[in-house]
Amino acid sequence: MDRTAGAKRLSVSLPSPLVDEFDAVWQNMKYDDRSKAVHDAIRNFITEHKWMHQETDEIMGALALLYYFDKPTLLNAIMRTQHEFENIIASSMHVHLTKDKCLEIIAVKGSAQHTKNLMQKLMARKGVKQVKFAAITP
Repeated sequence: MDRTAGAKRLSVSLPSPLVDEFDAVWQNMKYDDRSKAVHDAIRNFITEHKWMHQETDEIMGALALLYYFDKPTLLNAIMRTQHEFENIIASSMHVHLTKDKCLEIIAVKGSAQHTKNLMQKLMARKGVKQVKFAAITP
């Protein structure tokens, strides 16, 4: 499949400092050209919009959960919650950040509403400091 077939040219006017900063970033990220960087930025913008406004029934991505290990029942509660949502959880990885701080990375694929419910349930746990979701468009 030729992804450039039917490609449209887009002209955008931006403040010079923003363009300079964008150019520095895409070059630092080792992109071959500005067009590919703009393409990826627009794709991420659209994916985030669809996720936030639930314009999609199916979603996939990674949920990052930061929590403190010093809460005695928290780890078991996190595991129980993951089992409750096993229909959308493809995999998870536990990372020890410090002696008392952990990161859980949970790969999800399935209902956008179930993913939001999973996030809300995890965020509500005492000891959970932060939950972030990165949506991916296949």
